[in-house]
Amino acid sequence: MKITKTNALRLWTQHFGNKQFAKDFHGNLMCKSAYGNSKFCVVRKGKKIFCGWNIHHIFPSSIGGKNDEANLLCTNMITNSLAGNKVTFHIDGNIYQVHRISGTSNHEIKRVK
Repeated sequence: MKITKTNALRLWTQHFGNKQFAKDFHGNLMCKSAYGNSKFCVVRKGKKIFCGWNIHHIFPSSIGGKNDEANLLCTNMITNSLAGNKVTFHIDGNIYQVHRISGTSNHEIKRVK
């Protein structure tokens, strides 16, 4: 799948339906209308929350991950930046690892600590 705004919004709809706000795998907030906008934020309980999102490769493309829908997810831009192109990464004291889903060639992100 070519990563375009149209395809990203289609992926959003597949995962979150018509919701305007959703959380990524780490729990960071995303706003549907803020695709590709790193400066988009909302204020909740007096706190500024950046809600821009983009597409994250579960198994990094830099080490052979494909642009297949099964390897892509909607992720807050901050989460995506912190995960980078690694298969083990730390975000806010949590450790995440990319694991192969048993019996398939697909991968998933699991919090290991």
